[in-house]
Amino acid sequence: MRKRSILKKVLSVVLITGLLAAAVSGCGGKKESDSSQKIEDKQEVKKVRFGLLPYQDWMPWMLADELGYFEEEGIELEVVTFTDDITCAEALQSGDIDIACGNSGSGPLAFSKFPELRIVGCTCGFLGYAIMVRPEDAAENGGEVKTYEDFYAEEIEKGEDEEKAAENAVKSACSQLKGKTIVMDRGTSSNLPLNAALKAADLTVDDLKFMDITDVEGALAFLDGTGDFELGGYPQVTSLSENNCYKLVSGAELGGEAVCLSVEMARADYVADHMDVITAMREVWYKTIENIYSDDTSYMEKLAEITGRYTGSEVSLEDMKNIAENIDPWPTREEAEEIFFEDGGKWNIEEIYGGSLDYWTNINGQVENGTVDLQVQIDTVKDIHSKVAE
Repeated sequence: MRKRSILKKVLSVVLITGLLAAAVSGCGGKKESDSSQKIEDKQEVKKVRFGLLPYQDWMPWMLADELGYFEEEGIELEVVTFTDDITCAEALQSGDIDIACGNSGSGPLAFSKFPELRIVGCTCGFLGYAIMVRPEDAAENGGEVKTYEDFYAEEIEKGEDEEKAAENAVKSACSQLKGKTIVMDRGTSSNLPLNAALKAADLTVDDLKFMDITDVEGALAFLDGTGDFELGGYPQVTSLSENNCYKLVSGAELGGEAVCLSVEMARADYVADHMDVITAMREVWYKTIENIYSDDTSYMEKLAEITGRYTGSEVSLEDMKNIAENIDPWPTREEAEEIFFEDGGKWNIEEIYGGSLDYWTNINGQVENGTVDLQVQIDTVKDIHSKVAE
């Protein structure tokens, strides 16, 4: 019960911290400085209402804001924090915000509901998902469930090469999902690693049962005994791991189809009328990313502090380095073209969104075929990137 209390405290504060942070940011708590006054003298300050999902994927935006980079571009960032991506998309569509966070996992669902939304920037590929096992269920503790690592070690002992051992281990680990109940939020990007796991084991969604619960409450329910497995993002994986849970299989082990692409979105009319603001914000983004990966560790230290504040968890410098290198690697401007837009790119936007659209249309069935035009999304974000690259 003490462990559950600790976990509940850690996970619940995500929402509280996010809302407090939004309140502080939304109130324009910065004092007017000499530099901001000079900017106002030279150009009109443009307010951007930014819909933030309080996850580490988008924390460089908050670092840029605190470093004053938006002020330098004549932009006043008004941050509004949301707890889920669909609600964020709804606010974007209604005009309550101007630019918002989004992702490939739920993107096609949002586009089918709100066809005027457009992708305006690619942020990173999120690799932090994992399907979790309670400690008492793991084979290591006398339970029946073997993890990917267990199967991988067995394959190596048989004499398989590393690539084949990894492939077999993923299939064997995911095969254990058949007939079991997974605790997860079915309306989020967690569907990407789920779909990858099902494909690896030649299963379908009909072979499983689901407890559709939001990430925070789902992790708590799982720790209390609900369901057989839990599927969530980095905060849930971290918290459950701290409570001695095991990873059945991680997003990194599942491979490319389990990658969730984090992006920013805006309405088509906003893109047409405010291309200067959008490109200026992309310049701010890439400047911030360059600093994060520079030899000056003060940027990474500040990012760790901000990430902890918004996600409601302790984030050390080493934690932040791990996130930046292995969980949410943020491409620089020079890397973005190759990674996001070139054929065969590591996180090719067309391939990742195409896989997600396939899930929502042909597996989940919530999106009707032909209702989402991915090409207009690809064309829009490529055009914006080309303007920034110039």
